[in-house]
Amino acid sequence: MQGSRALMRLRQQQRLRREQHETTEALHRTYRALQANEKAFQMAQDRFVIEQLIYEHAALECRCRALLRELRGGRR
Repeated sequence: MQGSRALMRLRQQQRLRREQHETTEALHRTYRALQANEKAFQMAQDRFVIEQLIYEHAALECRCRALLRELRGGRR
């Protein structure tokens, strides 16, 4: 009985580590997308493109905050 509980705990820890790793990778991808967005914004000339980049930037910031919250809380 104790062996199966220990195995369950081990699997749960592995799952949590894997989820944390996936969340960290998603955060890194989102940061890179934010950097690309900022570069595009600096180069944009068309006001419609600028407006679209502003909305995209806001969405990416929200995604970053959500991923950081998830990493701090350790839960999805």
